[in-house]
Amino acid sequence: MIIIYLFIILLFGLIKNNYNSDEDFIFSSRKLTLPAFVATFVTTWYGGILEIGRFTFENGIVTWIIFGFFYYIAALLLLMFIAPKIHKNNINTIPGYFHRNFGYIPGVVSSIIILLLSSPAPYLMIFATIFNHVYDINYIYSIFIGLFFSVSYIMLGGFKSIIRTDKIQFILMYTGFIIILIKLYIDFGGISFLLNNAPDGHLEFSNKLPIGYLISWLFISMITFIDPNIFHRVYSAKNQKILSKGILFSIVFWIIFDFLTISTGLYASAIIKSSDITSSPYLMLSDMVLPPYLQVFFIISLLSIVMSTIDSFTFTSAITIGNEIKNKKSMKFNTRIGLLISSIIAVVICISFNKVIDIWYVFGSIGASSLLIPLIKIIFNTDYKINYPTMTLIMPAAIASVWIYLGYPYNIDPIFPGILSSFILNKTIHKLSYV
Repeated sequence: MIIIYLFIILLFGLIKNNYNSDEDFIFSSRKLTLPAFVATFVTTWYGGILEIGRFTFENGIVTWIIFGFFYYIAALLLLMFIAPKIHKNNINTIPGYFHRNFGYIPGVVSSIIILLLSSPAPYLMIFATIFNHVYDINYIYSIFIGLFFSVSYIMLGGFKSIIRTDKIQFILMYTGFIIILIKLYIDFGGISFLLNNAPDGHLEFSNKLPIGYLISWLFISMITFIDPNIFHRVYSAKNQKILSKGILFSIVFWIIFDFLTISTGLYASAIIKSSDITSSPYLMLSDMVLPPYLQVFFIISLLSIVMSTIDSFTFTSAITIGNEIKNKKSMKFNTRIGLLISSIIAVVICISFNKVIDIWYVFGSIGASSLLIPLIKIIFNTDYKINYPTMTLIMPAAIASVWIYLGYPYNIDPIFPGILSSFILNKTIHKLSYV
């Protein structure tokens, strides 16, 4: 049944792949309607679903603060201050801003960092975990299966294929978690069961996690401003009205889905002993409480969440690479080359990391340190120039990387020295540039 679902998504992504131009292939001619915007905005967000389950199982409701509330704030700031400026500009990628304001080399550096931020690697790892759980297929083979079913249709249909499949996957992702949560409520009860059975502190926001760790995730959530997938969807919206409504509706759907997923994770922590965990809490919980036919549907729901993110991230990575290829070919051709290259890079990253959250944390810290401050400055001041722009991008990224390598000296998270160095460099060098 799961294999059938994968082929249905593949076929659905392949039909009606007519496009008239590069812009049509890459941005759907900037004509995203409200339903299309919300569907692709929401589905792209949740590819790390198994990690949310694991984090909730281990840490409780504080997960909502880190992976929910912080990002709602970031999205609202995006809506109020940044998204309208992105939409009305004619620059369609984040590296495009750096190319325009700083020159070729800084533009390429920003592309490399964006390539890391938009890598589908974490979500391929999650796909492989789910696929291995169901079919006991080798981890590497599972990664390639995930790539095949997520990339094949965008190779031919581009962004339109992503939107078409995202609409289906949007429905599936909510339905799957509604079903399992209803089953858990019927079998075990509601809030009283969780209060009596969840581990100590799991239902308290004042969790054992260090305050510095929480604050670092607050900064990492600001990656929303430099997320190439969000940038791509903001740019592709049909008009400002749809853009504004789309982000607001997406936040509402985020809140609903976060309630579903975190509640499910709390049930897992109340039902499954930590010593018994051998796989994802979500997968183990579905094995325990769902009958076979609903279990299959829940697995399909999880796969739909992951695949909707894999295709988006791979496509965004491909666009980033395609924009840096200097030839006389069309952007469609270069993007397709980018799809192959980004897929190879993703496989290498998958092999190099053991945990999804480590990829998020490492690349998020490096990316935010390097790009966040200069990009905001450029967006709000199109004339923003600076001497030694390459250094202002590389140095903060290098500092954050070294901090990670040294094991977080003084228990300070890497994003803090990275962001601080970026602020100092941009402030100081900008002033010196006009002396």
